[in-house]
Amino acid sequence: MHLPIETRWLPTCALVLAVVGLCAPVADAARRQPEDPFADELNPFGTGRAAAPAPTQPPPQRPATRPAPKLPVPFPETTVPGEPADRRERSPARGQRPPFPGPKPDVRGEDADLPRRERMPGFDGPRAPAPAEPTAAEKKLAEADRFERAGKLDEARDTLREVVRLDPSLAVAHLALGVVLRRQGDFRGAVEACSAGIAIDPQEPELYLRRGIAWFHLGLFGIALEDFEEAAGMAYDDPRPELWRGLTLMELDRPLEAINAYASAIRRDRSCMLAYLNRGLAYLSTDEPRKAEFDFNQAIRQKPKDARAWANRGVAQARQGHYHEAIESYETALGIQPEERGVRQNLEAARRRAGRERQTSGR
Repeated sequence: MHLPIETRWLPTCALVLAVVGLCAPVADAARRQPEDPFADELNPFGTGRAAAPAPTQPPPQRPATRPAPKLPVPFPETTVPGEPADRRERSPARGQRPPFPGPKPDVRGEDADLPRRERMPGFDGPRAPAPAEPTAAEKKLAEADRFERAGKLDEARDTLREVVRLDPSLAVAHLALGVVLRRQGDFRGAVEACSAGIAIDPQEPELYLRRGIAWFHLGLFGIALEDFEEAAGMAYDDPRPELWRGLTLMELDRPLEAINAYASAIRRDRSCMLAYLNRGLAYLSTDEPRKAEFDFNQAIRQKPKDARAWANRGVAQARQGHYHEAIESYETALGIQPEERGVRQNLEAARRRAGRERQTSGR
């Protein structure tokens, strides 16, 4: 499902923070003296120095005794190493809109790393059971997925309600229904659908995240914050709950806590462009334009064609008195999106300030 997170432009005179769209200062931490023993601890991005090797103890000497013979084990239990279950493979990915989970979804990925038995030569082991025939509810779920992909939200909603009627215990159907209802603007319906899914599977973070987004749209930021915190505590490798937590904290006029939330999102995924962009906006709200410029630079690295990052970097540079650099940033933003009137007004203001500086220095 698509997760809309939008940001708006920042005029020169006032800051408009991002809404419906890990925290030490990075630049300061990077300049800490090498002898600072806490540099790596205080800097979430590290100092780049290799950790000192831990002292090793010599292995204890065992007596030279003959080991006791072991009986052969025909099927020893061994754990096959593999990648851990990743919640992002079964939940809407960042910046994309994947389909509903298919028939018989593995909601928690419990069997991702179950131990397997080694096979002896000439023994193929028991035959794998034949795949079960999809149930009527699962077939309807796949049909709803096709409707949603085609943009037929009414048909997808009605089909998902039929899925819930056929199999009320299918948590993923409640989740999909909640997402479709939110896309239609029925935020209270989305809350009810996600709450029904949580009653079935209270350990699924995606349900808390989606319900929190619906609460956010309803303007109930305190309740939304609780759901985002719940999701963040479960999906520790997913930056989206912390990103939405930061947006909610900004709505509650708590920018310092929002900066910490955005930093946590960055620690979870350092390629999360929106976390850099929104943390930069939060730094502008706390009158720290140098830190804001750093974050906008990081956002530009992740997405060079994003006009918002260039325009907001121009604001940060202008607030530091770097008008010539701000002019370049504004011009780049307008080259990407020429219709933005606010950016054009900021550009003209920066040019006037730069002209006054030239006149003053020429006297």
